Amino acid sequence: MTTQRELKQLVRERMARTGERYAAARAHLVSRAAAPSPRYPGVLPGYDRFGGVQANTAPLLNVLRHAGIPAPAGGPAWSEAIVNGLCGGPGFLYAVFEYRGYPPMLTLALQSRSMADQYVAEGLARVGAEWAETETGSAKVARAALDEALAAGRAALCVVDLGSLPYYGLPKEYVGGAPHLVAVVGLDETGYWLDDRGGAPRHLSFDQMANARARYRKGRHRLTAAVGPAAGFEPRAAWRAAIADTARRYHEPAVPKSFWGNCGVAGLRKWRDLLTDRRDPKGWPNVFAEGPRAYAGLYRAYECIETGLAPGAGRGLYAEFLEAAAGYLGAEPLARAAAHWRDSAGHWSAIAALIAGADDEALRAGCDLADRRVELGDAAGAGSVEAVALWRQRHELGGRCRLSATAAAGLYAQMAEKVGAIIDAEEAAATVMSG
Repeated sequence: MTTQRELKQLVRERMARTGERYAAARAHLVSRAAAPSPRYPGVLPGYDRFGGVQANTAPLLNVLRHAGIPAPAGGPAWSEAIVNGLCGGPGFLYAVFEYRGYPPMLTLALQSRSMADQYVAEGLARVGAEWAETETGSAKVARAALDEALAAGRAALCVVDLGSLPYYGLPKEYVGGAPHLVAVVGLDETGYWLDDRGGAPRHLSFDQMANARARYRKGRHRLTAAVGPAAGFEPRAAWRAAIADTARRYHEPAVPKSFWGNCGVAGLRKWRDLLTDRRDPKGWPNVFAEGPRAYAGLYRAYECIETGLAPGAGRGLYAEFLEAAAGYLGAEPLARAAAHWRDSAGHWSAIAALIAGADDEALRAGCDLADRRVELGDAAGAGSVEAVALWRQRHELGGRCRLSATAAAGLYAQMAEKVGAIIDAEEAAATVMSG
């Protein structure tokens, strides 16, 4: 049991004891039940837990607890692993975007739905809650609906634009590009209190909040609040549906068919092959050949795998869900599937370790910055200045990367071997889950 004030110290102590990096050590500690946080003026009474292992599912879990939505009778207590599993758990999408004047941008989407709002929406239907949802094109109407929910004592899950949240420090090019889920859990005379991934609440002015809610147009001003337990809900059916959907999307992704080759098992095979393909113009020895370009691919891969979700690409978190599901559903094969996911998590973390331990000072420092950005989220009152500075340093380090083409190619070959092991583990897991 720990207060959020003690979290960073305990993470540091675990790092010294185990050799883990910040994000990995943090995940082990945050996954335990935390003691209530200090009271923040303006925060809803009883809302006393903030953040969690990963973004988007952490506030959903805290809202469920605050709203008094009971965990399934005879099942495990609410945890982030359970909520994450009901949202859909792991998946895979590979993409590289190239824009003139910028290094290639790698994206590894590692959940069953690549967009956070769609991912969480699936979980909303599976947790046994009745939800009230509003969506409007009017900022005035949106603010009134939010204030009304808070006045009724309800925390509100809001879809916002990640690039418009000042405490992430993202450059203007990211504005409008990615949905993000936060819980709005109170207000004072100057703005709103938000529950996000970090261990302390964040404060946004009224104008900042309105801007963040408006910028992601596909989920503009969307608000969801828990009304109470859903009548006639059958949790075991919901759990089975969630597991079946996760398995199916490894071969039938929830994207247009033209993108299927980049998703699931096919996408993993594509990435494995491109890591060592010198003839394909899209192969890593060409796109991420050396120096700053190698840094761009490797830093981003580390960030996606180890700090974007739960460490190990979130596979260990999903294994926890399946272990609980095996007992709750009386389905022993799910325990075998969980073992495959734990195996996969180890291989994902091994890729991250290869990158973080590469023979290049700038790349190693970049990985340290990725963990530092997670640590910054746990600092109460932390603002945007340091976040912006860390983002700037991340790019400056790229210009100092001296990784040679030979060294980069050797690293890519080691990564390809690990991706092959991931394919075996995740395909085996999906097969068991489909049975």
